[in-house]
Amino acid sequence: MSWQEHLTTVVRVLINDLTCPYEYSDERMQQVITVAAKYVQFDVNLDYPYEIDVINPNISPDPTTNGDDIFLSLIGLKAACIFDQGTFRTKAAFEGIRTALGPANLSFGGSLSGWQAIIDHGACAMYDELTSHWDVKNATAWAAVLSPFVNNRYDPRYLNVGPFRNVGNNDFYS
Repeated sequence: MSWQEHLTTVVRVLINDLTCPYEYSDERMQQVITVAAKYVQFDVNLDYPYEIDVINPNISPDPTTNGDDIFLSLIGLKAACIFDQGTFRTKAAFEGIRTALGPANLSFGGSLSGWQAIIDHGACAMYDELTSHWDVKNATAWAAVLSPFVNNRYDPRYLNVGPFRNVGNNDFYS
C-alpha cells in the first residue's frame, strides 16, 4: 500500500470525511498531506531522509515501504490539524468572531466554540503533545550539571541573609 492510499484513509478517518461524496478530493488530501509532511520534517528528527514535493504531491522514499510508522502517524495528525484549522477559519468567517479591546475579550458564536474545542483537544493537540516530547523521548546522550541553582529571581543581596551574614552589612548592591 502506498503512502497516498494509507495516509488518505488515515486523514479521512481523523477528520470524519468518510461518506461519499467526499468533502475533499483525493488530490486535495494528498496536497495537504505533503504540506503536513514538510511540517513534520521541521518539527522532529526523523530516522530516514525524505524528499517531499509539495507542488506535485510526492514523498520519497515511500514511508509505508520502510515501515516508518511514527512519521506516518505524525503526518496524519498534522494533516488532520490543517484540515480542522481550515474548517475553523471558514466557520469563523461565516459565523463571526466578537472581540473587545479592554479588558481583552474574544468570543465565538454558534458551533464555532465546538470547533475551537476540536482544535484545542483534537488532532492539533495530539500532534503538539507528541512533538513537544519528541526530543526528550529520543534522547541518546544527556548530562546533568550539578551546581548551586540560580533561578530567574536570584538576587545576590539576600546571599548573606541568615546566621552567616556579613557583620558590616556590606551587601552586594549596597
